[in-house]
Amino acid sequence: MSPDGWNRCRIGDIFTVARGGSPRPIDAYLTDDPEGINWVKIGDATASGKFIRTTKERIKPEGLSKTRRVIPGDFILSNSMSFGRPYIMAIDGCIHDGWLLLRPNDENSIDREFYFYLLGSDILQQLFSTQAAGSAVRNLNIDLVAAVEVQVPPLDEQRRIAEILSSVDEAIAATRAVIEQTIKVKQGVLERLLTKGIDHTRFKQTEIGEIPEEWPLTNADDVCTQISVGIVIKPSQYYVESGVRCFRSANVREGFVEDADWVYISEEGNRVNQKSVLRAGDVLVVRTGYPGTSCVVPPRYDGANCIDIIFARPKIELVDPYFLSTFINSASGKTQVLKAEGGLAQKHFNVGAMKQMKLPLPPLHEQHEIVAHIQEFASTEAALERILEQRLRLKSALMSDLLTGRKRVTDALPMAAE
Repeated sequence: MSPDGWNRCRIGDIFTVARGGSPRPIDAYLTDDPEGINWVKIGDATASGKFIRTTKERIKPEGLSKTRRVIPGDFILSNSMSFGRPYIMAIDGCIHDGWLLLRPNDENSIDREFYFYLLGSDILQQLFSTQAAGSAVRNLNIDLVAAVEVQVPPLDEQRRIAEILSSVDEAIAATRAVIEQTIKVKQGVLERLLTKGIDHTRFKQTEIGEIPEEWPLTNADDVCTQISVGIVIKPSQYYVESGVRCFRSANVREGFVEDADWVYISEEGNRVNQKSVLRAGDVLVVRTGYPGTSCVVPPRYDGANCIDIIFARPKIELVDPYFLSTFINSASGKTQVLKAEGGLAQKHFNVGAMKQMKLPLPPLHEQHEIVAHIQEFASTEAALERILEQRLRLKSALMSDLLTGRKRVTDALPMAAE
């Protein structure tokens, strides 16, 4: 049953739905001429953006009859990579057959921002996936999308819902911008500290670049008692609802632990894999996905295990665990990780490469000073990440409530980001 004042209708009643098309062979139609027609590809869309504002490629006008023209205000729906993801056109262009076009039938009855959120909501995405599930290839077509039923509020309520969700999006974007800036500043400070040290005046060139003359260069293997890898053979066989906590790549961030999405293994699984039981102060390093990302195991996770990540156990009389982790996260550390991957299609950092990683070795007191400088940034970044996660959860909850009419907006309802 629809909320009071809302209408139930099909997407095909609100939009004209059409598929894109591709002139073939496409290379014969691509052009560098600035007067060419914008050729919209999935790479032109940003993961968090609403609008398509530019394209990297253009096609010749003679290809227009073999494709689908789009205009500002049209919706396009992805049929590949980000399956079912909507975008609003801010420019003229053409779309290939990996896109569906949704053009409003009545400009005066819709708020575009509202429909952007509705089309991208979990509710609609699940419906799209359900409709496409029976196909041999997961594919949205015109009839499937047009037949999907939606509940639509009056125009003034559409606008108010869009305002609230847009305000949350603005807060999310602002938080992401601050995080990005914090990371940039942190990396700049870190590179200066790792190349100039604190109060040094004489320097030398090494295979990892310039460092203070007094600092020796060493291998990670020489400053660790152990460098090994977590459980790699069928770790899921040990999974239980509650048991021994296990670190995975998803829990390792640059300089801090992502305290979410944990998995647990049984006591028996932990006993069988005793070699990868962690201690407080161990340095964790991601092997795949974002290889080289590193953090230190905090005391509260002493005794946890780990799955398919490298762990190093520093000789604390030689190296501060946080200094080692900080170096691995630096530009110099990441450069060595990338070289070790050797251009493999599956990015993979291994134990042997970790053992051979070169790093400078300041005196312990100076390591502690360097770490103290960087941990201020890491603490700020972790706090901002928590704020970002809270805002993302808020947006998800608001979309679930407002787009279904479970909660109705009124003029008295405050803006969500306030």
